Amino acid sequence: LSVETCQHHPPRPPGGGTAATAMAVGDAGGGSSYRVLDEAAADCKHSSAHLGSVSLAGVTANMIIAGLGVGILSLPWAMAGASLLPSVLTILVVMGLNVVTVMILVEAADRYQAFDLGALLGHLPGRWSWVVQIVCNLMTAASVFLCLTGILVVIADSLEPFVAHALGYQVKDLATGRPFWEVRVPLLFLGSLGALPLCFLDQRRLSFSSALGILVNIYLFLVLLMMLKDNGAAPECCWFGATTGTITMFSSLMQCSIIQMCVLPMYKELDNRSPRRFFVAVITAFSFLAVLFAAFSSAGYLLFGSQVQTNVIQDFPKDLSGTIARLGLVLAVLAVYPLLAVSVVAPVRHWEERSARENRCASQVVTVAIVAISAVGGMFVNRLGDLNQVNGALQVSCFIGLVPGFSGLYLLGKEAMSWHMLMYTLIVSSLVASGLGLVYTKNDVDELRAGCMWFVGTE
Repeated sequence: LSVETCQHHPPRPPGGGTAATAMAVGDAGGGSSYRVLDEAAADCKHSSAHLGSVSLAGVTANMIIAGLGVGILSLPWAMAGASLLPSVLTILVVMGLNVVTVMILVEAADRYQAFDLGALLGHLPGRWSWVVQIVCNLMTAASVFLCLTGILVVIADSLEPFVAHALGYQVKDLATGRPFWEVRVPLLFLGSLGALPLCFLDQRRLSFSSALGILVNIYLFLVLLMMLKDNGAAPECCWFGATTGTITMFSSLMQCSIIQMCVLPMYKELDNRSPRRFFVAVITAFSFLAVLFAAFSSAGYLLFGSQVQTNVIQDFPKDLSGTIARLGLVLAVLAVYPLLAVSVVAPVRHWEERSARENRCASQVVTVAIVAISAVGGMFVNRLGDLNQVNGALQVSCFIGLVPGFSGLYLLGKEAMSWHMLMYTLIVSSLVASGLGLVYTKNDVDELRAGCMWFVGTE
């Protein structure tokens, strides 16, 4: 079977063919026709497993850098309202939830050979599956738009001090937002121009930039660690306190680590793909993220204390190490941009493939539009932490609850009552967590200061 044949005649979903399929093959031999179709489907599935061109290491690197994103820069701020030990525990819970829900989606995608969330949900039973598909695509577009906007905000935050100084502005001018049109707006659109060509590269080529981005994030942590060694911990840092800041930390972490909208295109590109093989990348990526999130947020919080800014890069020194960190961060977040953008473009590309269109004009137009709109969105965002926290709260309901929950209920073929109860619990709890995240959007350091049970430096 050719690749084209596999694309236009996908495997029959588990549980039997549709009535239309039965009518189409009934005259050709009755029940034996189903056997022919199933054999063809098996051949298609076998051949499609080798279509990917990205190595396991490359997919793992892409997954890590997508998880890092810009959300990691807000984690010290979120920890300043949640305290150290509850934050670390929250990190472990969030990483575990993401591993489980990502693998639910990958298992379902492998069964139906559907490699974007909208296409996967199109296989849900019932006449309303297309509605769910549209809602999912809209939620993905909205969430990714906020993520891409955050990336351009970080680029502007990182480069703004250099450009403002070159134009003769003072630090106090940046605090008042005076050089907005002269400095910040051009930087937002410069960042979008830097991201645009990356959006047309495949994931195999992006794995190199992902590796570079991971190294930059490790360098940022080392800078924090050396500063902490030289300056010691800030006063009134808290080991343990029970406050609503933990909810903010949960939402901020979800914004960092939720990559469910990206993983199916990544899975499609994995060489010799299978859910078991992809699980190795998933468990490696989220284990790495758990360690780096805990170390980075702890170092940033202990160093700057309750006064840490929502984008910790703004607290970095103006010396050589801080300059390298700012410039390196620009490269790191640019590596994330195309990995997130592809989750919005993927449904359009898959439509072009199914339609056998030789040109990719529609997906190219969508790509350019996404980049331009995110640059405009960056003009209305001043605080990265607030953006990340609200986006994380919204993502929980869709990408941790509804999409994996419905996929687990209807697309994996599992009939055990315990499994169904687990999926319903996942859906309901994610909706509750999302609602709480939209209510509690601040890190509330004053509440933690009053309610801390164990301060750093006390016995």
